[in-house]
Amino acid sequence: MIKLVAAVRRRPGMTHAEYVDYVRDVHGGIALANTLTLRKYVQNHVFDSAYGANGDTGYQVTLPRDSVTELYFDNPDTMAQTFNAPYTRDVVGPDGVNFSDLPTSLSLLVEEHSTDVPQPGPGAVKVLYFLKATEGLEPEAFRQRWQQAHAEVLADASGPAHYLRGYEWNPALPGGSMAEYFGGSESPAYEAYAALWFDDGEAVEGIRAYEEALVKQAEKDGAFHQPSQSFFLLTREVVIFDDTLAEGGTAA
Repeated sequence: MIKLVAAVRRRPGMTHAEYVDYVRDVHGGIALANTLTLRKYVQNHVFDSAYGANGDTGYQVTLPRDSVTELYFDNPDTMAQTFNAPYTRDVVGPDGVNFSDLPTSLSLLVEEHSTDVPQPGPGAVKVLYFLKATEGLEPEAFRQRWQQAHAEVLADASGPAHYLRGYEWNPALPGGSMAEYFGGSESPAYEAYAALWFDDGEAVEGIRAYEEALVKQAEKDGAFHQPSQSFFLLTREVVIFDDTLAEGGTAA
């Protein structure tokens, strides 16, 4: 299964609350009326966030986000069927201008991989952590270094790992941004993102501890990301549609 992801900024003149209501109830309802080949549709509504690194103006290219959409498909062929369908072209797609600042959308096509954490649990807060790879670093080297750093952080159950209730790693697939559909002409490309679950009241402390630990690992084993262009979003997950449960799957 593959996942198409879009980090969206609300259109000008719209409040965050208005955006959330629209994208959940109106746009979500439009998608739910005809799911085509879509297997699962998740909206992650942002309620807090942090961008870049203090003292480095590189963060200015990472515009604030209001939600992140995650669309699941069986494979690239079934995804293409949905995006080539008249309903998507004539109904779902045109609704984007009613809530999205299209030129600033950030999209990528990923494979989702879950890994164990020392103290798993439901986790009420889902943090989406987008890391921009170190300039000149090959994608495979970036993935290997990040995953190695993550593994070393989790090896100490008394450190940042004790905050984590769940973790997913989402490396990008080549050529899958779908920028022509979502917009995104003004957004940099990202090579991967992670989803981390925390308990209420511990999310900021937990992601900060995790972030700091990754930086320390990078200093020891070699840089793999640019903190000035990396960012994380604290979200509430809303599942709009999910037929994977019918085949014995579990919700993300």
